[in-house]
Amino acid sequence: MKIAKVEPYVFKVPLVKPFRTFLAEVKAKDHLIVKIETEDGKIGLGEIGPLPEFAGESGATCYTVTKELLAPAVLGQDPFNIERILARMDAAVKANHLAKSAMDFALHDLLGQILGIPVYKLLGGRYRERVPLCWAMGMKSPPEMAEEAEEAVAQGYRCLKAKIGLDPKMDIERLKAIRERVGDKIGIRADANQAYSPDTAIMVIKKIESMGLDLQYVEQPVPYWDIDGMAKVAKAVDTPILADESIFSMYDAVTIIKRGAADIINLKVGKVGGLNVSRKIASFAEAAGIPCMVGSMLEIWIGTAAGAHFAVAMKNVTYECELIGPPMYTFDVVKEGYRYVQGFLEVPERPGFGMELDEEKLRKALTQT
Repeated sequence: MKIAKVEPYVFKVPLVKPFRTFLAEVKAKDHLIVKIETEDGKIGLGEIGPLPEFAGESGATCYTVTKELLAPAVLGQDPFNIERILARMDAAVKANHLAKSAMDFALHDLLGQILGIPVYKLLGGRYRERVPLCWAMGMKSPPEMAEEAEEAVAQGYRCLKAKIGLDPKMDIERLKAIRERVGDKIGIRADANQAYSPDTAIMVIKKIESMGLDLQYVEQPVPYWDIDGMAKVAKAVDTPILADESIFSMYDAVTIIKRGAADIINLKVGKVGGLNVSRKIASFAEAAGIPCMVGSMLEIWIGTAAGAHFAVAMKNVTYECELIGPPMYTFDVVKEGYRYVQGFLEVPERPGFGMELDEEKLRKALTQT
């Protein structure tokens, strides 16, 4: 059995409401879908949601790299030879981890379709029954974020993430307002998206600690390249530090762990090169005593499904995950997604990711982009 066709599609999907981080305000987002087809008509689907300000890849660059460089590396290959295929893609183009993630997802979905099993069984089987979730809130005024936090808790979420970073004093007020509104039994985490210098991060986190706001962790407080700075923060505060933008590959993860720059890893499967690489990172982190959380690039359903299958399969994913992209968008291009139930994401038993493209919705999305 050989891969006979690779088709990339890129289109834009508006969000229901803008999502503000330190890096950008997102009102609509590019999405790349990759369809891989074998000689006998079996199909696998992959999807990623690139954001140039965050990852350096856009929908246009992912489309071009996939069509001109990754597809030729994959065509004619046996889809079961994933390691060989990934090596061929790495030889064809350096980095471009998001585009490679979409290809990896499509390969795993294809294998699940061929074998008639869910993708999580390719990753070692079901470790947990469903995925516990954290609701992520874009940066707004303290009262607005407190209101959204209360709404999320009413929907069953027991964990909340607040974007911070534009103003240290206001960041503290945001977190204070959220904690006062939802009480002490709800987990709260903060994500600065690289906003602070190491000294500012230490000052802000120590102030938060002195107020008893009890954060699960603070995510990526300093620029992605400042590994020494993040290690300085991690050593100076009691609150755990989580690495996100500092990790775009397996080698980045090894560096972060070896240098003591983080206590937790945000393992975004759509950012590091896909499920195959993510599994290696999770295993290395587990051996080093570093837990993981599966984050999101705000993918729509196919990319979210990839993260969900990974999260139910991996023992070392011990924190609530942030696979909440689909509810944030005005439409999707699949016929049926998964179910959100009281702060959890349920992963069905269907083969592969269990997703089927709605060709009419896809055509409409392509014509509107």
